[in-house]
Amino acid sequence: MIAEVWRDALHRRHPGPLLACHLGSGTAGGIDRVRFGRRDTVVDLGRRSVDEVFGPDDPPHPFEQVVLVVGTPTDLRRAVPVVAGPVRAARFTVIVRRAAEHLPPPFPMVPGTGRWTGLLDARIKRVPDAGWSVELLLTRPVSLAEVVTALSHGLAGGRRGTATGPLVAARGRDAGVWRPGDALAGGMDEVDAILDVGTAGAEHDPAEPVTPRLRRWSLEDSRWRALGRPGAVPRPRGGFEVDDVPPLDETMINPTGFVQDTEGRSGRLVSREGRWALVVNGRVRRRLPDDGTVTDADIEAVRDLRTIRVEWGRHSGPLASVRAVAAFAAAGVPLLGDPGPSWASCLGEPLRALMSSVCLKDMRDPLRREEHSVLLRRAALRAHGARARWRRLGEITGVDLPAEPTVSVVLCTRRPHMVPFALGQVARQRGVDVELVLGMHGFDLDAPGVGEAVADHRERGGRVIAYEADPALPLGSILNRAVLRAGGDLVAKMDDDDWYGPDHLADLVLARSYSGADVVGNAAEFVYLEELDMTVRLPLGESERASRRLGGGTLMMDRRVWEETGGFRPIPTSEDTQFLAGVELMGGRLYRTHGCNYVLRRRSGGHTWKVGSGYFLKGTVRAQWPGWRPSALLEPSEHELVGGGR
Repeated sequence: MIAEVWRDALHRRHPGPLLACHLGSGTAGGIDRVRFGRRDTVVDLGRRSVDEVFGPDDPPHPFEQVVLVVGTPTDLRRAVPVVAGPVRAARFTVIVRRAAEHLPPPFPMVPGTGRWTGLLDARIKRVPDAGWSVELLLTRPVSLAEVVTALSHGLAGGRRGTATGPLVAARGRDAGVWRPGDALAGGMDEVDAILDVGTAGAEHDPAEPVTPRLRRWSLEDSRWRALGRPGAVPRPRGGFEVDDVPPLDETMINPTGFVQDTEGRSGRLVSREGRWALVVNGRVRRRLPDDGTVTDADIEAVRDLRTIRVEWGRHSGPLASVRAVAAFAAAGVPLLGDPGPSWASCLGEPLRALMSSVCLKDMRDPLRREEHSVLLRRAALRAHGARARWRRLGEITGVDLPAEPTVSVVLCTRRPHMVPFALGQVARQRGVDVELVLGMHGFDLDAPGVGEAVADHRERGGRVIAYEADPALPLGSILNRAVLRAGGDLVAKMDDDDWYGPDHLADLVLARSYSGADVVGNAAEFVYLEELDMTVRLPLGESERASRRLGGGTLMMDRRVWEETGGFRPIPTSEDTQFLAGVELMGGRLYRTHGCNYVLRRRSGGHTWKVGSGYFLKGTVRAQWPGWRPSALLEPSEHELVGGGR
């Protein structure tokens, strides 16, 4: 099949030399049967970067056309740092063999400096196996790095996001693994640090400024058969640590597409011929490459499984083996198994403990299964995600790092008696730097219990900006005035009578990072019907996907998104719905993460959304329980219902 892909990509070639590059599992198959010209150049980007092939000077001749074949969007992002160099052309063909269904088409995000004004033609079409073909024709040459970066941003979708830690020049065959999607890693003259992956690195010139240097094992050199050979990077005493494992590209390897209800089949991750293989019902469904790369397509292929049991064995190498397991965990695939051998300690103790904390019987309960998935993805992304990894490595090198985003919670209420309860929900948030902007709609700090609650919150270290809002103003206007008082990088909206788990805000920040969405939130899956003293879980579709159906009391956004949309509409009700509609009309992206951190409370009255308990029972419910029954991730206590509960 791949030989046909190559022939199809080359059959329309024009006279002149051609550069053919490939990256990803299986993309080299059959390439030896393709007839290249004597002036053509073929580069395996998994072994050599473009800069290593041609050096700092221009290629010996200009290329008429460049063809790049990658296995998946994950591989396309890996290619970004390793295609930096002198190659330029006016014709490009990029083939992405297979892509996860939830990813958008690879429409290039054209550079904004006018370099692509000579674009004559752009063709994007489907190819077999749910892949994409992109053909670009320009009147004058542009760099290969620009094209790959533009397509990478297009496939990732949404915001570009914050920089991945310090500005690093990555060197070696695994540069793309360590800095996926980072165009700066191969194209900047001045950097904060230099990463040598499995290379000795250039000797420092005393006349040049000292640049912090990091050295890490390459996946090739960390294979069992290569460990300890002469010239290798010294192996750490006591084995590898978490930060020795190449990071995961959370833009591609994340929980998006998680399936809440499955058919019940389970898989096994086993060692076959020195590498991982996924076995389902006795048959091999998927084989991973010996470097342990897990792609977006691999994740999509296991979404139907109830769980995967990890059966540790002798693999190609410890880093490759752990890297694959961490990737499945980061994607929220429910994993179970023993903690593994001592060489797997670089997976991290939290992940190892989580895998051994459940059994197959536990995973038969859909809610227990999803809770386990959430715990796994949190631990994996915070230990092995590229942003988290590079923050820690940046601290090692001593370079300045971008500050973690601060969060301003805007909470507006007409009910002074709910203020103590609401402040308690904000106070229990962990893992984020939070301030609260409290809009008191029609009362002030002198109302019974309000001043005391605010003072207590401050004494406990919380930051509160409390202001009295004109009772004649609609809720949308009050929310806007609250946002104007907010000082955080992110704005989160919370309601005064709903319950929030302690990781509610931290999980939204995490979802914002891997989804690239402009607004993230939860669905109101869990609803406590106070009149009936009953909790229901609603069938609101799947979580972890782009969706316009977000709970109004769970929204999180950049302040800039609020500004560009014009803020909340100055209306008394439906201000959330109208705001989300505005974001969507502006071309923004909405994303719904899991609903286990949130319980919506429905009383007999007092809501701006005028529906009764019957609204939540008139359709099919996924589950219902007597009394107040949240997800275990809410970490409820006996005090949770203080402030107006049953």
